[in-house]
Amino acid sequence: MPHAQLEQPRFEQLRSIRPGLPSLRRWSSRLLGLGLALLMPAAQAVTVSLEGQVRNLPVLERELGPDGVLVLLTNLTAGHLVGFGRLQEGQFQIGIPEKFRPPVRPAQFCAGVRSLPSEPKIYIAESLLAYQPDRNAATLLQQADHPTDPTRRVQWFYSDRAATVRGRCSGLNTAYQLSLRAGWTAVMTVSQPGHFLVTNATSKLPYWAQPTPVRNARTLFRTLFTHR
Repeated sequence: MPHAQLEQPRFEQLRSIRPGLPSLRRWSSRLLGLGLALLMPAAQAVTVSLEGQVRNLPVLERELGPDGVLVLLTNLTAGHLVGFGRLQEGQFQIGIPEKFRPPVRPAQFCAGVRSLPSEPKIYIAESLLAYQPDRNAATLLQQADHPTDPTRRVQWFYSDRAATVRGRCSGLNTAYQLSLRAGWTAVMTVSQPGHFLVTNATSKLPYWAQPTPVRNARTLFRTLFTHR
C-alpha cells in the first residue's frame, strides 16, 4: 500500500441504520426503468452508514445534472461496491450492508511501523463516486479541507481486528499514529511540513466534486457494475 500519499474518498458520520441494499447491478437496472425511485428493501440489514454533504454542488450538477445522482462507496482496484445512496439537495447517506465481508489482506505497513498486539488484515474503500445512471457518467468525490490543495483527507479502512499502529516509515516521510477498531475506521492523512501523518479522523470535512467527469462509466468501471 502507498505510504506517502493515500487517495481518499471522504466520510463524515458513522451510525447504525436499517434498511438494506440490493446489488448495484440489479438496482441500477431498476432505476433506469423506474426513474428516481430508490429501491432499498428492508430485508437486508445495514450495519453502519456514512453521511456527507457536497460543498461545491453547482460543479457536480453542471457535470451530472441536478437529479438522479447516486453516491457510490467503492474499491475500484478490486471492482467492489461497498455501499451507495442517493444524493438529495447536496446531501447523501450510504449504507454498508451487514453481510458485506471485505476481502482483507495483511496490512504490511512499512518498515519502522509496528502494529500491536498483531498486524491486522485490512481493506481500503478507496473511491467515492457520484454517478448518474441515465447519463452513464460519474465524477470523483473527495473529502478534504480544500477542493484543490488539501492538507487533510479522509478514507475508510476495514480491519479484521483492533490494532494500534505507530511509527515512522524507514526512509520515507510518512508516520502512523493510528488506532484501528475491528470493522470500519475513518482514517485521515494530514500533510505537515516535511512529512505526512496517518491518523484517526477527528473532524467533519466537506466533500468536493471534481470538475472532470467520467463518461461511459459502466464500460470504464465494468467490474464495479457486474461484480457479485
